[in-house]
Amino acid sequence: AVLIRFPAAAAAASAGAARSTFDAEWLWSNCPSAVLPDSGQRTRTPGQFPGWKIASASIVDAATTLPDSTNSTIAESDDSTVYLPIPPPPPGSAHPILGNNLFRGVVSSPTDTSSQNLLRVDWRCGGGSTQCTYPNTSYFDVGWLQQWRYDKVALARRRRRSEVTMDIAIPNVEHDTDSGLFEVPYEKVVAALLVDKSGETKSRTDCGLFALLRSIFTDGAALVTDVPSTIDDSGPSISPVEVIGKAIGGGRLSHGALYGDIFHVKSIPSAHNIAYTSQHLAPHQDLAYYESPPGIQLLHCVGVSPTLVGGESVLIDCMAAAERLRRLAPDCFRTLTTCPATFVKQRDGACMTYQRPHIVLKEDGSGQDCIDREIVGVNWSPPFEGPLAIRQDLVSSYFRAYAAFEYMLDNSLPVRPVRDHDLLSQAEIHEFASYSVENTWEYQLRPGQMLVFNNKRMLHGRREFAAGDSDTTSRSSVEVGPKPIRHLVGTYTNIDDTLCQYRVLLQEVGEPQIAPIPNVGNGTTSSVP
Repeated sequence: AVLIRFPAAAAAASAGAARSTFDAEWLWSNCPSAVLPDSGQRTRTPGQFPGWKIASASIVDAATTLPDSTNSTIAESDDSTVYLPIPPPPPGSAHPILGNNLFRGVVSSPTDTSSQNLLRVDWRCGGGSTQCTYPNTSYFDVGWLQQWRYDKVALARRRRRSEVTMDIAIPNVEHDTDSGLFEVPYEKVVAALLVDKSGETKSRTDCGLFALLRSIFTDGAALVTDVPSTIDDSGPSISPVEVIGKAIGGGRLSHGALYGDIFHVKSIPSAHNIAYTSQHLAPHQDLAYYESPPGIQLLHCVGVSPTLVGGESVLIDCMAAAERLRRLAPDCFRTLTTCPATFVKQRDGACMTYQRPHIVLKEDGSGQDCIDREIVGVNWSPPFEGPLAIRQDLVSSYFRAYAAFEYMLDNSLPVRPVRDHDLLSQAEIHEFASYSVENTWEYQLRPGQMLVFNNKRMLHGRREFAAGDSDTTSRSSVEVGPKPIRHLVGTYTNIDDTLCQYRVLLQEVGEPQIAPIPNVGNGTTSSVP
């Protein structure tokens, strides 16, 4: 192993400690000489580590190590070439080299190497054929090693940067807007998609698209305002949710098999989904019965009757609630991380089931009994849950834990007398219920507003609604016939494609490290070191 003492100022900025150890296996498998410069793909696997030892290691100056101004390789022999990571990879890069095509458009010119330091590792290879296969010397950019430290201090800092807590949850992070969410006009979001009279397209980072994505991945939700009913470019009408969805989703929508790429949320007779009724809809995630549920959901309000009673949209950050549950009731938290629930969608033309625990923790090798691990996902969808299928001795604990978490997530639940609730005491009910009362966002969407939120992090729901006595129904250009009293048009995007869009924009503005990304709920940590 190699112990590196980083400069105190740089160490404090990155991870709060001045030294870190890197194992020989780790260094060997991440050697820049074993990375294809055009694609960034590694040619070494951990399973092929030949057991080499570190003979010596030293910090060297990049400028004096580079053989000339144009060549970043040193030939050791006909079959062995050492790759120098000069210039260094940009911040946030998982690749140990800048490469030829890896960051085109992000790094416009070679980085100044006058202050770049390299770690030089000389390997003691031993006998065998591997002696002729790999170079005996490796060079690593010290700044890149500093980003990818894996000591306890560095890992703890990454967790603090990415784990969702109450402090960064809606409505605790409130914006000075009518809705309390970050709001951005529709025209600003689509500005990057338009070409001005000079034939130039506005930078994606200068328009509202970047601001919208930042709010979605920081707060969990945002509101697009001044949204037109339809878009008509002398052709078939296009739904604004499709335009915004494709803008943030890498050019495509997702999860259209059951309800279509674009779906209409309104009350209809004999509905095959409770969302298509006027009944109360408890906070939930959509399509929890998929292996990978939708990432981002967009709901465009196109029609609301003037005398609508009820129908308010609600949001609550389920990942922040899970972190709070761990503090309030560790036993309940542990149960929900180990007992799988059954999520189901069965109707004419659909038969889907998926079993997974309600709370997902990051795997770190500490074992299943350790609940002090990073929360990387929550799965919650009461309207779409089927029969529980766990060991009989766990059933009572599961029902108690479920009741505790449900009170924290749904502020519409009645706080009943203790004699009517055997799972929790009256004091426990009040404690859990107070969380949902204090942390639920509730707002009546108006025509021309589009709610955009992370379906994996934010539970969404709706209050029961009905028409008032003097309801005067108007007409909408998006449909023929009387307009329903509450009509939303929705779509989904894939979480990975949308997060990719945001990360690329962060690279373009040079903020991959400055702006940590709270966990998005897709089962892994979201913050790049």
